[in-house]
Amino acid sequence: MKRNNIKALSYSLPLIFSLILAAMCGFTAAGQQASTQSKVLNNAVVNPPLKFDVSPPLGEMLTLAAVPGSSHATHAPLHPKQQQPNGLPANQTAVAPAAGLAPSASPLIGATVGLSFEGVGDAPSASLNCANVTGFAVAPPDTNAAVGDTQVVEWVNICYAVFDKSSGAVLAGPVSGNAFWAGFGGPCETSNDGDIIIQWDKKNHRWLASQNVFSSPYMTCIAVSQTNDATGSYFRYAFPQPGFPDYPKWGLTPNVYYQTQNDFGPQANAYVGVNLCAYQGNLMRKGNSHAAQICILDTSNGTLFDDSMLPADDDSSVSASGAPEVLLGSIDNFLPGDSHVYEYVFTPDFDNPANSSLAGVDGSMPINVPAFDLAICVSGKFLTTDCVPQPHTTAMLDTLGDRLMYRLAHSVTDQQHFMVTHNVNDTSAVAARWYEFRAPADGSTNLSLFQSGQTPDDSEYRWMGSIARDKLGNIALGYSRSSGAHDDYPSIYYSGQTAGDPPGTTEREALIKQGSGSQRDTVNRWGDYSSMALDGADSCTFWYANEYYPATGSFAWATWLASLKFPSCH
Repeated sequence: MKRNNIKALSYSLPLIFSLILAAMCGFTAAGQQASTQSKVLNNAVVNPPLKFDVSPPLGEMLTLAAVPGSSHATHAPLHPKQQQPNGLPANQTAVAPAAGLAPSASPLIGATVGLSFEGVGDAPSASLNCANVTGFAVAPPDTNAAVGDTQVVEWVNICYAVFDKSSGAVLAGPVSGNAFWAGFGGPCETSNDGDIIIQWDKKNHRWLASQNVFSSPYMTCIAVSQTNDATGSYFRYAFPQPGFPDYPKWGLTPNVYYQTQNDFGPQANAYVGVNLCAYQGNLMRKGNSHAAQICILDTSNGTLFDDSMLPADDDSSVSASGAPEVLLGSIDNFLPGDSHVYEYVFTPDFDNPANSSLAGVDGSMPINVPAFDLAICVSGKFLTTDCVPQPHTTAMLDTLGDRLMYRLAHSVTDQQHFMVTHNVNDTSAVAARWYEFRAPADGSTNLSLFQSGQTPDDSEYRWMGSIARDKLGNIALGYSRSSGAHDDYPSIYYSGQTAGDPPGTTEREALIKQGSGSQRDTVNRWGDYSSMALDGADSCTFWYANEYYPATGSFAWATWLASLKFPSCH
């Protein structure tokens, strides 16, 4: 993308269609919701690393990092799929609708805030100021954090910091994101394109840092720590991507690391499909230079139905060995909404890559959920996702209501639990809708909906959520909240459900961080995701990271991290 002076902007083109809302019904569905048999792809491509090395410790890498003000792009635009408008098929069925309890009718959320502190930011007042490191400001921040044995790492667009988990003290940072590949050479070192993911492998106690390159030759850069110390040495890899790899998401299992991205082709100008990749995590942790990547490009057999998939990310160290990977996605194909979430099953075979497969292609594995309307609104004659009002400005914020929100959190007790959230319209504003899907604990991929909940229908806008479940079944849901009311600035809240509550219950929210300003002049974007991480050390403590504005402005966001815990979990 282009950088204008000292400011770089990542923007989502509004989800605009050629018809007004009243004309959206009655079109023939493009997807395969009526299908009773899963469609499967076997077009796997296997790749060795383009490059591999072993890094010096992070402290030494910082002196080698690219200088601030690099001319390379900082963060690629979030490309819309630009699907055709389609009406709801007449034969859709759904389970009973989810209902958001009114605030006065629901108990206060059972979890309480523990450690709470400022993260990295671009606001002039930020003590961990990214712009001072990179030489320019960016938006949106794309707030992402992970928690390890003793550290919390927050990576926000193009810079990151390492914190002590017990005190919140800064151990390193803010640091330019491409410092992970300082001295590596090539685009991984010279590009710092954002759309990042930092992850903690709970089973193997390793960090995974990944950043895609958004200029040709496209690639994925991966750094896997040699130990549990995020400031130590890393095994570093670069793998190819066939086209512009937008909106990458990761899910870690003990042996295989999974990645998805929306592919916009060699010219970055047209949606091609989802490129799903599996990496030999067991070999990458050993620094094996021959660790392979297996990818399947899903074009939905030409319909382009499948998109924006989230791979399941393990929150417990118990995982069925050799089990295929479950993914969910593709909620944006019907207007005004749908009554399904779509499942996919990716089975890579590193011994015989030709046997690798992707099931559920073209929306052929729908899961019934309560009917929902996508978090879109009418602007003039068109539909848009720029729907969230703020005080004292006409600038609206993007709901990203066309996709599930990161992560798809997976845990195993006596059965498998899959937690995910997305943004939907309620009668007066936008709500955070959440689901718990379940499957047998033997590695089964036969998911069904166990419960669905939603935040209150009270004229407040709640969006940009992230969700996880602790080992006792308590659920924490974090999100942004705003309205056009006086001083009701975008702020960070959390809610969820205490284990034992009736299914579908969403408890009354509590505040994490009050915003003190509105965002202007960033083409409506309010991040691509926030981050609810579960601490693998106790499987009880949640860590939530999201953005807010300390004062009204543009390119002046800040972030906040907070630990959350339900008193029953120890």
